[in-house]
Amino acid sequence: MKSVKEGLLLKQTSSFQRWKRRYVRIRGKTLYYAKDSKSLIFDEVDLTEASVAETSTKNINNSFTVITPFRKLILCAENRKEMEDWMGALKAVQNLLLFQHFQLTSDHFSSTHNWYTCSHARPTFCNVCRESLSGVTSHGLSCEVCKFKVHKRCAVRASTTCKWTTLATIGNDIIEDEDGVAMPHQWLEGNLPVNARCASCDRMCGSVRRLQDYKCLWCKAIIHGTCRDQFSKKCPLGQYRVSILPPTVLNCMDSDGFWKASCPGACSSPLLAFVNSKSGDNQGVRFLRKFKQFLNPAQVFDLMNGGPHLGLRLFQRFSTFRILVCGGDGSVGWVLSEIDTLGLHKQCQLGVLPLGTGNDLARVLGWGSLCDDDTQLLQILEKMERATTKMLDRWSVLTWEAPGGVLTRRAGQCTPVSNRTDMLIRELEMEPPAAAGYLESAPLAAPAAEEEDGGDEDDFEGGAVGGVPAEVCQPSSLVPPAFRSKDQMVLRANSLKKALRQIIEQAEQDSRRDTLSSTASSVFLDQPDDSSSSNFAEEPVTIQFSEKCVMNNYFGIGLDAKISLEFNNKRDEHPKKCSSRTKNMMWYGVLGTKELLQRTYKNLEQRVQLECDGEVMALPSLQGIAVLNIPSYAGGINFWGGTKEDNNFGAPSFDDKKLEVVAVFGSIQMAVSRVINLQHHRIAQCRVVKITICGDEGVPVQVDGEAWVQPPGIIKIQHKNRAQMLTRDRAFESTLKSWEDKQKGESYRSVRPRLNSQQSMEYLTEDEYRLLQRFARSADILITRIREVAKIHKAIEQELAHSVNGCASALTEVLPSKRSGSSPESLSRNSAVEVSISVKALYNEARAYVEGKLQLDSPRREEGLQVALANVSQELEKVSEIHWMAPILNAVTEEESLGHASKGSFRLRLNISRGRKSKSHKVKWSSSVSVDKWGPEEVASWLDALGLGEYKDIFTRHEIQGSELILLERRDLKDLGIRKVGHVKKILQGIKDISQDL
Repeated sequence: MKSVKEGLLLKQTSSFQRWKRRYVRIRGKTLYYAKDSKSLIFDEVDLTEASVAETSTKNINNSFTVITPFRKLILCAENRKEMEDWMGALKAVQNLLLFQHFQLTSDHFSSTHNWYTCSHARPTFCNVCRESLSGVTSHGLSCEVCKFKVHKRCAVRASTTCKWTTLATIGNDIIEDEDGVAMPHQWLEGNLPVNARCASCDRMCGSVRRLQDYKCLWCKAIIHGTCRDQFSKKCPLGQYRVSILPPTVLNCMDSDGFWKASCPGACSSPLLAFVNSKSGDNQGVRFLRKFKQFLNPAQVFDLMNGGPHLGLRLFQRFSTFRILVCGGDGSVGWVLSEIDTLGLHKQCQLGVLPLGTGNDLARVLGWGSLCDDDTQLLQILEKMERATTKMLDRWSVLTWEAPGGVLTRRAGQCTPVSNRTDMLIRELEMEPPAAAGYLESAPLAAPAAEEEDGGDEDDFEGGAVGGVPAEVCQPSSLVPPAFRSKDQMVLRANSLKKALRQIIEQAEQDSRRDTLSSTASSVFLDQPDDSSSSNFAEEPVTIQFSEKCVMNNYFGIGLDAKISLEFNNKRDEHPKKCSSRTKNMMWYGVLGTKELLQRTYKNLEQRVQLECDGEVMALPSLQGIAVLNIPSYAGGINFWGGTKEDNNFGAPSFDDKKLEVVAVFGSIQMAVSRVINLQHHRIAQCRVVKITICGDEGVPVQVDGEAWVQPPGIIKIQHKNRAQMLTRDRAFESTLKSWEDKQKGESYRSVRPRLNSQQSMEYLTEDEYRLLQRFARSADILITRIREVAKIHKAIEQELAHSVNGCASALTEVLPSKRSGSSPESLSRNSAVEVSISVKALYNEARAYVEGKLQLDSPRREEGLQVALANVSQELEKVSEIHWMAPILNAVTEEESLGHASKGSFRLRLNISRGRKSKSHKVKWSSSVSVDKWGPEEVASWLDALGLGEYKDIFTRHEIQGSELILLERRDLKDLGIRKVGHVKKILQGIKDISQDL
């Protein structure tokens, strides 16, 4: 019988949990293992009723456990990919599937549990036998997707259905109506979070004594078992339903057995998630699990297991969809290349979650330099849904290699000789007339005597370029000397003549050889001047380029490419030494320091020729050339030296179809560029870059961090296409959040107190009308002062614009200048209430902002604003004395005090020690209400005072009041989703402080 899989693994022994290498073989439904492949006796493990699970959540050593009713076998693989292959083979044996087919398609859509051993900090119950999971550590198994809990002995008897992936996995629970197929709830019983409440009756759910009540795996709704019949049967898929691909969409298969998605209107722009499980210090595995918990597991793919082709093929029927790549720049390039192959650029927008080392593309798109907190995944999904789209230029890197691996620089040899000739002529013109006369009588055109002299060979040794003597090639020797013998001048002139003759003879021989041969063995470099091309009458050979790769970020040749190449070689040889982001950065630093001493490519300008838009660029002495598409290089360096336009160059951008070309002078320059914006190394901005590598040795090049040695030839970089990228606009997010806060204010105003129907129909008296007009004029002056200040301080415009506009609109009902025909008889009490409430809201917001944030540079403007606020306050007190207005304004004041932390039932006092050695301050609270009588509003205000207002919604949703707040412990905060250690400690310290007052 043929083996399904075999190879070497580490097996944990019972003695001191040591590891020993064993040869493992899976054949049929039996696992065999022995000391080596030649052993005669193998131990056997029956896989008929076996289950397989990862050993732990982090699983640093890539180990897995094979659990049978009679024994437990712990094995360890070399890397995670190998571990997943072995686990897939074991599952394939159990399901009687071929391993290859199972690994690529069936496993991804099979909806089976993926177990790993875990511990629990609170009472947890088995979903199979309903008994408690006893023990301290690793006493049970948990599914990484649906969180189904079982004993190790119960794993074989567990339900085979995990979170649904396709329509076929839903089974008999499917809902059919007149609109078609609908998505039902998928309930999981028991093990609910702390303070969970029923979505139907709003009462407490769950228990720590037994397995009871249910939670939906899709919309996260929690409900009592008795309330399930009254609850809606259709699942709304929760808050992030826009990103979820419902299982009902995957309802048919292609001819080759691969699932394909239909495109219902309710699923207009789903999210396709690609995760590189090797990225980010093993963070990729954690993100992979989290995405499967919140999304459909069928829309989450591991790039290390099959690549991006399967996911893109699944989504290619959607007219629009979004892609999230969790990894480094290499992972993004991999996905974009596959999108090129399938032609999906018009359908998809791609976002990046940075998990790699450099993450340059994620930086310029606004997603930051690093994301290693998987607890913030829901916030990431929300930001992806609000992201804007920008176009990213992508560039083809075309290469042509010279036949025979040698590229001569013939035309380039004439250029230095011509330059030296011009300098020699200028030098002769500066000589005294006597020297010139001597040169005229000297036998300049008689080379025969010199050839007999034997000094011919000495003149053409060392430092010569194409036969030109070293003294001619060195610029220092061409500086006009004050005293120089006439014999030296004659020798130099004769040497120059012989150099020219040799170059011409060599060119003629090459020309005759190329004419007789059917295939050319060399190529002429394009020269900008006509004089050098006239020396060689033959036409350049037609060059056929081939696309080597596609550039998204940057291209490098020379120093930086060699560092990247050595790092890649080091990572391939010793993967464990480059297993984390910190280690990678250290290796880059070591290799950069090594190049600082070696200076391998200190004369790179002599080996390469650079052309930008067809123009040959004069290169300084350099060690490398970098071609930039984005303003971030080598882990965040702005190598171009700025982001604004100047007199010579335009502003760099990744969507302008232009490249920025800069010179790399050394490792020190690259290090300094992280701190200072250097600009003296700029070469050009262009649309096409052409680099010619001369000689007989290759030069290291790198594209987006992937390096190789390029043989002599030509490299051409030209525009290929554009990709739609999701960018994070923080200004837009801030504006949207401000708008949402204003909407909450509008909802509050919609329920504010009003006059009864009889009072609202009455009109104002003469005295009331005059009083209200003075109040309105003072408010109009306040609006004018705020608008004057807003011209200088833009932040106040964003904060108070809504209140100012609402108040100005209400004032048109009162002020005669803004309303024609205004009189007491035409103004009702209801309109007066609207005006008073609007002005009071503006006054409160303006005063709070001025006292808390605003710092004016002009004392006159500050005084004018303070006077306007004081006048409004005086008039507001007078208006409040009206008998029918006083209850309305007082009620508004009470409700505002409950809704704002700054006007709550307690005040925040900061006592900051001014001593030299004191580096912290203590926060104290004084409250008129006992802590155990606080409501959700007071708890929210307390969180604001701690600076942790981001958790207000969590505490409010779980209805944590003062009596529950003082009883919270660390594990309760963990169950609430508060993972950051600093925030947990701050909340616990705050609870300790307020508990001392009881």
